[in-house]
Amino acid sequence: MTANKIVQVIIACVACTVLFACKKDNPVDSSSSNVIIDPLAMEAELNILAMDGRIESGKNSAAFDWVTPFEAATGCKVKATLLDSNELFANKIDSNKYDLVIAADSSLPVDLLQTIDFSRLRSFKELDKRFSENSSLQKKIALPLHWKKINPVPPSTEVIKLLVKAQNINCAYAWMEWSLSPKVQADIAAALDTIPAVPAACSGNELLGDDACEQRMAETPIDKKPNP
Repeated sequence: MTANKIVQVIIACVACTVLFACKKDNPVDSSSSNVIIDPLAMEAELNILAMDGRIESGKNSAAFDWVTPFEAATGCKVKATLLDSNELFANKIDSNKYDLVIAADSSLPVDLLQTIDFSRLRSFKELDKRFSENSSLQKKIALPLHWKKINPVPPSTEVIKLLVKAQNINCAYAWMEWSLSPKVQADIAAALDTIPAVPAACSGNELLGDDACEQRMAETPIDKKPNP
């Protein structure tokens, strides 16, 4: 089996899991509009506000593209607004046109967020256990995406957050599920020199390499207290 064929099989498998994230037994009441959403219906688009480099469609580098296969699998057209720093989010977030935000964990007021139904994310159980004590995760208002070494302070975690006025709920959940897949996790980590939030992404990805996670975690041993 050729490398391209293997990639196609992986994408097909991930697509099936992603579509599961769009289904529930009962319709979902969107707090943003009080409209009952058909859980089997996919919206036409997904609006994301994120830091630059978090939404790659192959335009900057053909090697990094986790948008095109998502759109092909779900039918959700991704429209991204990319910013250069976390300080710029406050000026953009009031436009009410975004469904998801990808930013530093503490960058948004809680009243702008809605809780995330983790039961809709089949891959949620694959999340690194180190995030189990993350306060935003415990409150169900954030989904860890990746983390980065920042010496000598504790590591920085970037998360996905679902906005309270989100309109494209099913596409939003599909994107969150897609973002937890090992391939996308590894590609993001390779592109941004970070560490995946899903340990399974640390091996078997040509772009990231099998040693990258171990090397990057060794530089910031968050499971150990620093020496006095």
